[in-house]
Order: sequence, then structure tokens, then C-alpha cells
Amino acid sequence: MDSETRITPAQQSRPAGFVEVADRVLVARYPEWDVNVGLVLGRDGAVVVDTRASGPQGRRVLDDVRRLGRDIVVTHVVNTHVHFDHTFGNVAFEAATVHAHDNVGRTLAAHAAHYKDLFRADPGDAPEAGYTARDVADLLATRIRRPDRTFGSHATIDLGDRCVTMAWRGRGHTDGDIGVTVPDTDVLFLGDLVEESAPPSFGEDSWPLDWADTLSAHLVETADHTVVVPGHGRPVDVAFVARQRDEVATVATFVRERRDAGVALDDALREADARLPYPVEGLADAFRRGYAQLPRPS
Repeated sequence: MDSETRITPAQQSRPAGFVEVADRVLVARYPEWDVNVGLVLGRDGAVVVDTRASGPQGRRVLDDVRRLGRDIVVTHVVNTHVHFDHTFGNVAFEAATVHAHDNVGRTLAAHAAHYKDLFRADPGDAPEAGYTARDVADLLATRIRRPDRTFGSHATIDLGDRCVTMAWRGRGHTDGDIGVTVPDTDVLFLGDLVEESAPPSFGEDSWPLDWADTLSAHLVETADHTVVVPGHGRPVDVAFVARQRDEVATVATFVRERRDAGVALDDALREADARLPYPVEGLADAFRRGYAQLPRPS
């Protein structure tokens, strides 16, 4: 689907399964939609961060966890935001409590129905995004599991010898994006608020005028050595996040300028500009959503 397309070059090598990025904090990167899944191990259980795009894909995550050690019990799942490639695998984690922002609980059913309709209309292979018709069939057959616990601004998961914190700091990629922090290791999962393997995804439910401020609020809580795990692509440092924040802010500034100048939406989408950090043809939803947020020029 257009808003979730990821470029996944075949020549880019990736380690298989979970790789440790800090003490007992691991990341696995899967080729279908090029999505990351996090794993935080504690004395009293484990947290999985995001679950992939179907029940079978979620079960493969669980299999990869078990390969690390049969004594690992996934007690909690966290969804960084509502999108199908991060939530549809929830159903595989039957014994875990699923956590997400309030807005994910409110919108997941409608989001799932919408994307299932889109995939029914276009169920074929999409090698540019790393998925096959079989993956689509699995997605369509998946029963959607909504979060068990939702929160408004902050929540914490206690793993006995460490905690995992969740924080919502504003709208961006969606209205329910959260940051997931492991404070004793200084690792931050940011979901699709940040992407490494492609430009940020301004989709039909994004908030382009808010996004940069939301990233700034998350950056306030980081240090120079913080490891940031994006929703797609390799882990990055805070300098990468700051640069992408500035690029997102540039998009927002450009949208405001064109709206304030009375430029019609269709005309704005036809006019390339060297100041834009991303190709204008990939910013249609950013302009549409931004124009809708702003008052009409007088």
C-alpha cells in the first residue's frame, strides 16, 4: 500500500533474528515491510515492541524469541502506533498484555478494516516493500487484537529488575505514536516517528505540522549516546533523529508558506522546490493533511 511502502534493497545485508543493541535489549529486522521488532528482557518477563503484520508473522517473532532461550516468557507487548505492520501480530502473543496509546485503542479496529479493504483490492506481490501475496493472505486472515491497556501520556512496565517506560509527546506519523524507553540502558524505540531505510512516511493519518515538535519533545529526554531504534531500518543516534526532525520541520514550513500564500493544493503538489528535503511527489499526504490543519488564507 502506498503509505506503507518501504524500499528494501536486496543487496543490503541484515543479521537474522534478534541482535543485542544494549544490555538485554535486542532488535530484529524483518524483510516484510522492512519492519523492526524490539525485545527487552527482564527478571520477571520480557517486552516485545511491535509485532509485525499478521498472526503468522507474529508467531515467527515468538519463535525467534524462543530461540534465544526457552526460559524467556513474553509478558508484555507494546505497539508504538496503530499501523498494521506494527500491530496485526498482536494475536500471536496470547499470554502477554498488550499496551498502546489511547488513540491506538480508539482507532485500531477502523484502521484494520480500512487496510484490509486496500489489500483485498491489491493482493499481489510487492517486492519493493518486501511482501508477497502469501503475506497479504495471512494479513487478511488475521484476527485483530486490540490493546489490553492504554494510556494518555505516560505508563510503565515493571520487569522486576528493570522497567520499560512509554511516553506520548504529541502527534506525528499518527496521533498515537509513542516512545518506548529502557532507562537503565538508554535505548529509545520511536516507531515510525523516525525511519532510517526510507524517508518519513507522511500518510493519510499523519500530522505533518505537529511532527517536528513531537520529535523535539522526545529528544529532550535523550543523551548523546542514546541508541534510537526506528520503526524501519537500522538503529541510529540522536544526531540522525535531530536531522530528520529538521527535515520534517522544513516540510511543515513549506506547507505553511504555500497555504499562507494562497497556493492551491494541486498547484503546490506540482511545484518542486530545492528547499524540500524529499521529492514533492512523495509529500501529497503531507500537503493535504497540512492544508486541512491550517485556516484558509484571508
